[in-house]
Amino acid sequence: MALNKAEILRQSRVLNRHEMKTLIMHMLGRTKRMSKSEFEKILRNVIPEESYYQTKIMEWLREEYPTAFVWKAAAGPYSQGGIPDVCAVIDGKYYGFEVKRPYLGVTSQLQKQTIKKIIAAGGVAAVVTFVEDVEAV
Repeated sequence: MALNKAEILRQSRVLNRHEMKTLIMHMLGRTKRMSKSEFEKILRNVIPEESYYQTKIMEWLREEYPTAFVWKAAAGPYSQGGIPDVCAVIDGKYYGFEVKRPYLGVTSQLQKQTIKKIIAAGGVAAVVTFVEDVEAV
């Protein structure tokens, strides 16, 4: 059996990590245990890169809020570390979305601290993966 990437992507919205591992094992016809490293290797090959999710979120924000100012934060030697990947000003309020790949993305301590600082300053910030996560914020 082969992996159905479209089905894995679709199911990544609703399945927890254990359920996804079970689905992948079923697709591969596996009955024996799968190591964590083998599972993560498969995920890295079938789950889109973070930029895919960033683009989807930015497209949705621009469509849903046409007057909003939406941008992708650039990382570099002169930029502030920990700034969320996707930023927006909607109706005068700042929103920051730290985008992570499902099952694979890990939020750094610096990112967590920056999110806390944004919220303390009156902005909105959250770790998200899907457009539905952004809608919920």
